[in-house]
Amino acid sequence: MRGISESELNEYIKDLDVYGFCRIPNALSHGLVAELKQNVEKHYSKIENPVSFGLRDRDATDKMVYNLQAKDSKFIDILVFDPIKKILMNKLNDKYYRFLDESQPNYILNYYNARSSGAELPLHIDSHIPNSGDLTWAMQVSFLLEDMDEENGCTILVPGSHRSGKFSDRELTNVTKMKAKSGDIIIWDSRTWHGTVVNDSGLSRWALIATFSCWWLKQTMDITKSLPNEIYQKLSNEQKLLLGFCSIPPTDESERIITKQSYDDLLDNVGDYHK
Repeated sequence: MRGISESELNEYIKDLDVYGFCRIPNALSHGLVAELKQNVEKHYSKIENPVSFGLRDRDATDKMVYNLQAKDSKFIDILVFDPIKKILMNKLNDKYYRFLDESQPNYILNYYNARSSGAELPLHIDSHIPNSGDLTWAMQVSFLLEDMDEENGCTILVPGSHRSGKFSDRELTNVTKMKAKSGDIIIWDSRTWHGTVVNDSGLSRWALIATFSCWWLKQTMDITKSLPNEIYQKLSNEQKLLLGFCSIPPTDESERIITKQSYDDLLDNVGDYHK
């Protein structure tokens, strides 16, 4: 990822405070974007039976690769780029997480997939409940692997809606249509009303979308049970914490009575956590 100055970083954080979203242009190199896109398309080509259980009609025309963290460690590596980490620490870090130094991240990955837009996605929030306060508990980071505009299903957002304290108004037409280039990164507060327009281009519009949350929020997928051990072995302690291995709830009081843990509590293999 390209270097980002402290002043740029502060502007992105200010945009998130005021508007609920920001765009980091030219964040990823052309080579990295090409590699990630090729990797996504390789995994998508292997899908023989697309997910159907619980799939809504509006998502039927989307191309999806779920659980990227379980596919290749390279998908995990981009999640710990320094500017992304600093922004997410500002928004999601628990300052009372005493098991790690305050200079280290303690938020976790909640959900991670690759998506190529198809049908229109109506305005919604991903925080599950609205809240008008200063604090959020979840953020989305979208790494664009292809250009996006109105023709190929661009993301739409409603500025300031993260502080509305309301669920989305799906009749609203005054929205920001986010036009961006491959290699850009879009970040938004999960309380922000967002969606996509329909992709009429007949072409793909791949993006990697990672949802991050405070460590105490239940993960959407059971990442710590489904992660292949060969990927686990490649991870740094910081990446293992990011995937939730330092916040697995204890089985009962005979194991421990607290969920938060430190790097010292990390085990050698994935299977060791679930015996």
